[in-house]
Amino acid sequence: MQVELLVASWCSSCRRAEDIWTRICARHGIGLEILDLETPPGEAVARKHHLNIMPAVLIDGHPRAVGVQTEPEAEALLLVALKLSSDASR
Repeated sequence: MQVELLVASWCSSCRRAEDIWTRICARHGIGLEILDLETPPGEAVARKHHLNIMPAVLIDGHPRAVGVQTEPEAEALLLVALKLSSDASR
């Protein structure tokens, strides 16, 4: 499982989201990739998924949320994705 967080350097909310998602992913041993919208990889992800709101969370390449989630909300998103991934592998 991979979590991608699409951020922008000028976005103060994005820094809060980075802190939250870093803690959540570390707690579950999940990889986290921070993608800056102002870089070619970040721009490509935003364009591919038509994302205009930062921060944006993608789990396994699928957009799951925009804006800043609380830590419990982020945890719930990740747990649902983990369950779906586990169910799909059965």
